Amino acid sequence: MRILVLGPGVCFTMKIMVSLFQLVLMPVCSVVIASESEQSAIAGQEVTLYRDDWGVPHLYADSEEVGYYGLGYAQAEDRLEQILGMLVVLQGRRSELQGDSHLQLDMEIRRWRHLEEGVAGFERMSPQLQKNYGYYVSGIKRFMADNPNSVPVWSPEFGPASFVSLSRMILWLGYHMVDGPAECEKAGVVLDRQAPGTSDATPERASNGWVVMPARTLHGETIVGSDPHVGLQSPAYYEYRIDAGALKSSGFSLGPMLWQAHNSHVAWAMTTGNPDMWDCYEVVVDSNNPRRFMYDGHWQNMELREEIFRATDGSERKHVFEYTRHNGLLSPVVARKGDRAYVVSASQMHDAGVLDEEIYRMNLATSVAEVKTAMAGLGMFPQNIIVGDNKGNALYVRAGKVPRRPEGFDWTAPVPGNNSKTAWLGYHSFDDLVQVENPEQAYLQNNNIAPDRMFARNNIDARSYPKYLFNDEPGRITTRGIRAIQVLSQSEKFGLEDAFALSFDEQWVTADAWLDALVFSVDNYPNLLDGVSADARTLINGLQVFDGVARADSVTALQFLFWRQGMGDILTQPEFATLRKFPWHQDNFTSTFAAALFERAEHAAGQMTARFGGIDIQLGKLFQMGRGSQSWPVGGETIKASTDLDCMANINPLCDRTFRAFESRTENEAGVRMAFRGSQSMRVVVLGETVQSYSLHSYGQSNLKTSPHWDDQIRLASERHLKPTYFNRKDLDGHITSTKTLSIYGDFLQ
Repeated sequence: MRILVLGPGVCFTMKIMVSLFQLVLMPVCSVVIASESEQSAIAGQEVTLYRDDWGVPHLYADSEEVGYYGLGYAQAEDRLEQILGMLVVLQGRRSELQGDSHLQLDMEIRRWRHLEEGVAGFERMSPQLQKNYGYYVSGIKRFMADNPNSVPVWSPEFGPASFVSLSRMILWLGYHMVDGPAECEKAGVVLDRQAPGTSDATPERASNGWVVMPARTLHGETIVGSDPHVGLQSPAYYEYRIDAGALKSSGFSLGPMLWQAHNSHVAWAMTTGNPDMWDCYEVVVDSNNPRRFMYDGHWQNMELREEIFRATDGSERKHVFEYTRHNGLLSPVVARKGDRAYVVSASQMHDAGVLDEEIYRMNLATSVAEVKTAMAGLGMFPQNIIVGDNKGNALYVRAGKVPRRPEGFDWTAPVPGNNSKTAWLGYHSFDDLVQVENPEQAYLQNNNIAPDRMFARNNIDARSYPKYLFNDEPGRITTRGIRAIQVLSQSEKFGLEDAFALSFDEQWVTADAWLDALVFSVDNYPNLLDGVSADARTLINGLQVFDGVARADSVTALQFLFWRQGMGDILTQPEFATLRKFPWHQDNFTSTFAAALFERAEHAAGQMTARFGGIDIQLGKLFQMGRGSQSWPVGGETIKASTDLDCMANINPLCDRTFRAFESRTENEAGVRMAFRGSQSMRVVVLGETVQSYSLHSYGQSNLKTSPHWDDQIRLASERHLKPTYFNRKDLDGHITSTKTLSIYGDFLQ
């Protein structure tokens, strides 16, 4: 899953912020939700906020809106500065506060009009959900009023619609704003923006999602697993438990949107993988007026919008954004080349709020069938959705709002945009989307793989769907997809401990192929070992019996990693071209290849000795997780060839991403590599007569360094444990560390 990741906080100096705050404060719609009579009726209602032993808030109220009031208050307690910082980013103002390096991202955010679309989206939401969002904002403002010293001087104005805009922005940054313009790049143009995938955001995609049906589980229950692999400081995941009126939900929220969750009946997982929801149009413009173009024989003028961006010194710069109305949608110009303008038309451009409504309905659903009904509005952002319910049903759907396209065009590249021959023909219904329900295999998994590789056998046929609905390379599979199939297809009595083991699985799937090649080379080219050092021979001997598991306490795992990374770079050389793809054949294991295997072992041993003083070092001594001065060892590190950064999309010999998918970088003088992306917000949910659910949220619940919950869950990640969510009220007893009751009063009702 790709999510915009901000730093640990948006912090600015007081002097700069005071002047900028006075100059550029941008109000964002504050919508009146409650009438005087409604405020009077709700006055005196209460929400009780229990904190468990991990700091997770459990919110109990008699009505949904009052529960959301508590959610807003709890989020502000834990992450006020992060919330407000994201709202500044939403306004396209980060450059004026943090410098010109953020200008391109600010421009891209304003180009897509998230603020305005969020206002319109809020208006189309149901009255109850509007009310819920309004009370959520009231809870934040209540905390700010109760704790004025916690409010940064640069705090922006905001209202309920701001959070419709915010979720739209964060999710579009990973999908619509990247993949749509990427189609234009196929014409050889330079985009009029810097790709949003900078800093901790990345175009690489990884998430885990799976469900095991009762026929394969130990006690006849449905078990659902979910693990988005994002930046470990992603602001898009806030853990909660809410029991308010008809709403009883637990999981991770993005602001008030309870997007990765479960209730007593259903649970779902989300992984990146999607139909094609956008197109690039190549528009020939008037040579005398580049903002005018012919469409079906009539001149059309582009719509213009001038935006002012301020620098940290208060100076201003202007930029004019250009739009057409292809397919009846506001479609931004993202590039120009000669007399051509390149325009992106995105199917969900004017659908803000629909996703919020669908997620809300999913949280109220009591079955897979009701989840399907909730998603019928096609508001879901581009995603593989995997759902299970307590009746034993399971569903996979490749979700998104997909245009019906005329035949005869290559819709993966720019298409002509000067006439209606390439205009969309409406949209596919939910039933048209690629989906699998209640499969005979009694499990479902999609770990960023093509939909025709979800099972060991009897998969769907990609040819049954239009290419833009399937929107993938048939047969494509990741190392995590292979591992999921290995485990799930062989499990007849899959239980809770098996679910935990799969969630924390650290198998390097490609290790067997590499180690088979090494054993073959040792057996068939022993003379090439004559000049190998003692350390290298020890390393080679150990690797021949290595189990391929990237455990933190494994010495051989670190030896394998050093050796394997070196071999990954070797494979990029022309003489080894036949070994860049699986399957491997022994006919290709030449003496030259064997010599390279042994030479890389020598090189790995030398590297380790120079760095650590020996080769007997555990993987977790080098790879750790933490923030601040304290860190813990972790396994599951990703292997990536330095010369091929995009090798994760399909299994190949160059790269290997474990189920945990950790990626790291050097962060300290000791050379310890700190994980910065990977397993971040894990869940396992068991749905039966009762509900059991477990979670892990790295680094911890709070963003306050003074909180004991700032980094307390890193130890769980290191020790490979999930914590109970205490979904049932009786389970919470004995685990309450604080209780706060908030009485509702009118001053903070929007």
